[in-house]
Amino acid sequence: MTEPYVRSVAPDGANPGAPGLRVVIVGLGFCGLTCAIECRLRGMDVVVVEPYPTSRTQGDVIDFFANGGMIIESWDDGRIADQLLPICINRNDTFKFYNAKGELLFEDIWLKYPHHARRQFAGHRGELHTVISDYAARLGVVLHLGETVVDYLDAGTEGVDRTVGVVCQSGLRVTGDVVLCCDGPKSLARTKVLHLPDNKVNSGYAIYRAFYTLTDEMRKDIYMSRFCDPDHDFTGMWVGKDLHALVYSWNRGRDLGWVLTHKDEHDIGESWSFPGKKSDVLAYLDDGGFCELLKEVVRRTPDERLVDYKLVWRGPLESWIPSEPNPRVIVLGDAAHCHLPTSGQGASQSVEDGAAIAVCLDKAKGDVPLALRVFERIRFNRQHVVHMSSISIRNEYHHINWTRDFVREHPDALVLRRPDWVLEHDSRANAEQHFDHLAEDVRAGKKGNLSELSVPAGGEILEIRPEEEEEARPVDTAFSPIEPASQTVVVA
Repeated sequence: MTEPYVRSVAPDGANPGAPGLRVVIVGLGFCGLTCAIECRLRGMDVVVVEPYPTSRTQGDVIDFFANGGMIIESWDDGRIADQLLPICINRNDTFKFYNAKGELLFEDIWLKYPHHARRQFAGHRGELHTVISDYAARLGVVLHLGETVVDYLDAGTEGVDRTVGVVCQSGLRVTGDVVLCCDGPKSLARTKVLHLPDNKVNSGYAIYRAFYTLTDEMRKDIYMSRFCDPDHDFTGMWVGKDLHALVYSWNRGRDLGWVLTHKDEHDIGESWSFPGKKSDVLAYLDDGGFCELLKEVVRRTPDERLVDYKLVWRGPLESWIPSEPNPRVIVLGDAAHCHLPTSGQGASQSVEDGAAIAVCLDKAKGDVPLALRVFERIRFNRQHVVHMSSISIRNEYHHINWTRDFVREHPDALVLRRPDWVLEHDSRANAEQHFDHLAEDVRAGKKGNLSELSVPAGGEILEIRPEEEEEARPVDTAFSPIEPASQTVVVA
């Protein structure tokens, strides 16, 4: 079979459709960054408001797979990829799967295709963010850092002098022609713009996560030495009942990040993130019968580097734009579709959103409400199916008794879920392809619910349920809105 290959081409600003359109972006995460860069490359004026006072230096490991990475690869004629690759995980051949006892069950290739070598980026969140945010600043994106949005503005008359914008805690007001709310899963825009209740829904799981530097002393440790190889990066997962752990080491044996997902039914409270306790993590590993290697990784973690983070599930939204005649505000990225980490697609889908919204704003030639409605129809079904995959993948990891015999009987069970319809998707080209005919539908008032009017997802998600049948079967991803009693929004 011929290897699929798609090269995404960055806009060069030669034929801008909406030059000077003033775009206000809330949030400088990777969705907001992509929105800012892609809109700026198309000649728009871009202002970003971000509560962190500097580029994010905290955090641990983040992954961009090829569908998000192909957008990054295209920036600045490949120079951004050149800067990222030396600080990313790219000196390994496989992703290793173990059971709780530490028995190697399976090895999957790290790069599905050779061309992914320049478009698969995994590394420290802060280091990757710094490279990309510096690029945005060089392009002329205006950054208001350390500014927390507390309210949204909407003034004037549509078609005459209407402006939308934000009010910050400091008193700063930023206005423009459109507001892109990329403010993450805790999104204020969900309540202020979409008028949704601030429901913090615990997914039933939480994660302990940490990142630290490997020392010379650790290189002498019988357990830690395997993560300190200067010539090979390490990527691996341990799976057990209601627990799974990932460990990455990279930068020539200098950096290590780990994550443990575990059952957690506690109330979320006011914060999703707390300092973690190593004694609590070790207790989970003991209860799950996990091997000494993982326990040593935890023991070596500096106390100040351990975080206990609640995995809050945000159900699918009926719409990402407010129900008004001429919307000029939209939620994107995690604010619209908050993936659990098991999808492996949260970051990449946010990049896809950023590239696609820039295409729509450009092709709409200043008609912002049209751009937002078409964007939603381009992205809605794809985002929903990938969003729901995070649940099915987690269920597989936690509900299967992972033995060598089971993996021999089900050789595809531990293959990373990376179908071509996900990885080889060029969100820029897809938005270009579908904009015109969907714009006609919007202008004509074509009737139907949003899911029916939107572009098909492009594929399905498979899940193994060995207690029911031996073969993987498609997951039911029929749209079910966040409020079970409500109906999918009908577009008149």
